[in-house]
Amino acid sequence: MTSPALARPRWRDLPGDLAAALLKGGVGQLHLVGIAEMALAAMNTPEGSAYGPAGLFALGADALCAAWEADPLDGRTAGQLAALHKARPFLPTPVFRVAELLAALDAPPPEAEVRQLVQLLQQRDADASCRLLDRQRRAQPGNTFWLRQAMVVGMTEARHQWLDAWLAGLPSGLRDGGGVPAPVVAALRGDVAFARGDMAGAAALYAAACKALPLVTWRVRHAESLYRAGDRDAALALWRAAADARPWQVNLLLRLDDVARGRDLPGDLPAGRGAVLFYTWNKAECIDEALASVAASDLGDARVVVLDNGCTDATPEVLARWAERTPNRPGGSLGERLLTVTLPLNIGAPAARNWLLTLPEVRACDWVAFLDDDATVPPDWLRLFGASMAAHPAANVHGCRVVDHAVPMLLQSVDLHLDPGGDMAAAPENAPGYRRRFSVSDLHLQELDFGQFSYQRPCVSVTGCCHLFRRAVFDAVGPFDLRYAPSQYDDLEHDLRRSLRGDLPVYQGHLAVRHMKRTGRSAWTDPAQFSNAWANMYKLQYRYARPGFDTLRQHDHAALLEDVEARGF
Repeated sequence: MTSPALARPRWRDLPGDLAAALLKGGVGQLHLVGIAEMALAAMNTPEGSAYGPAGLFALGADALCAAWEADPLDGRTAGQLAALHKARPFLPTPVFRVAELLAALDAPPPEAEVRQLVQLLQQRDADASCRLLDRQRRAQPGNTFWLRQAMVVGMTEARHQWLDAWLAGLPSGLRDGGGVPAPVVAALRGDVAFARGDMAGAAALYAAACKALPLVTWRVRHAESLYRAGDRDAALALWRAAADARPWQVNLLLRLDDVARGRDLPGDLPAGRGAVLFYTWNKAECIDEALASVAASDLGDARVVVLDNGCTDATPEVLARWAERTPNRPGGSLGERLLTVTLPLNIGAPAARNWLLTLPEVRACDWVAFLDDDATVPPDWLRLFGASMAAHPAANVHGCRVVDHAVPMLLQSVDLHLDPGGDMAAAPENAPGYRRRFSVSDLHLQELDFGQFSYQRPCVSVTGCCHLFRRAVFDAVGPFDLRYAPSQYDDLEHDLRRSLRGDLPVYQGHLAVRHMKRTGRSAWTDPAQFSNAWANMYKLQYRYARPGFDTLRQHDHAALLEDVEARGF
């Protein structure tokens, strides 16, 4: 909790870069630190005069507090927060004392020790990572650096029991004698309970943490736990209190408003004739699971069309089984609803999508939904898209929240927004002069999923993993661009092409689709895949001149501003 001077933002009075950053999102530790720096730097500038130095300080200071709350064991951010408070007091005394204490407890070890852990994490060797961390816990029991790394490993690798045992086993001296304070331990254990689906347990732990140290982030997570446990009214009350304390945090405002309006609930099925479209290549087990989830969902009268993109594995047999009329088959049956198209070779993703769009059965549709062959959907996925279409009737494209199939708290994609261009940090050293003209927001990669991206709103792009289109949009703007074959960025390019015309997609974050492809690491270790991905990104960066990307950012910002103002924020 911060200064009472913090008030509801006057979005149009904020400096342009600060307003753009706030509207993209109010989460993500790195993003929040950037917001804090921008707000504090603008205090005595002409651009900040309309908002006023007091308001900018309150905003910047609270953004820094939110950045620390996102990762309270991070000593660097805790130290920045404590230093700002010493220069200009704004924190409640208990919050300042905890931040100052945790800043002192985080002692980064020698680089060699850190490098060993990084190597194990890159290898995805969770067992070895846990063993290394256990050794460091015994060797350096008072160093929260290792506890922080344990939180990362335990949460991202679903080692919940191991992590909770670590937290529960902290000696009492660590809680009360200069170590991790009890409210922080309770909140961290709340995170673990949340991750393993124990929402009642998570709510109790967050409540205990907030009682001792009333941080806004813990209150928001307490509300989300209650919501997922089925207590909407209690969740709304907590979200409202949190929004009063942190009225600039857009994700919180959108979450509160959507649930209050019932926008989180499934609606009617999309109107008209529809088709669910897959293209697949040598992922027999994955496409089997994907089709099982679709067969178990409410499809209405929609067709299911699968393009066998030259598969040489067991995919043809899998598709043949799904076409059989076997009502007693576990997961249901697709029967005559399923249409299979078989090609003699793999033509790549853009061409496969376009081939599906040319089929007479698809051209006759009012809407089409593309699904990846390694993505699974919940039973009400089309009704959630129907709700999004009803709330945004002018939108031609709708996307969703994509999470890791094995660890759903790992976010893979949410609503994407354009960031300014600059030097391409990931460009190969032998490519001088290559400067990105844009990048897409990565706030979802900075945090785990505690519900902060569960809302509806416009954006500049949504993921192609689960994409619903009004079919007529392809007549207006054309098919997917074959230059981005075999599979990188053709969906993003199509979104940008439409968004440049002012036809922005809508993100339906109340729909979570689980994606089996966990990371793109293979593309960065295999030279052929890396070179193709890099080349396709190069083509996309230079697809439009810089004024085109400026127009895209303007359309994006205008849509976000219109959305928050229409909601009364």
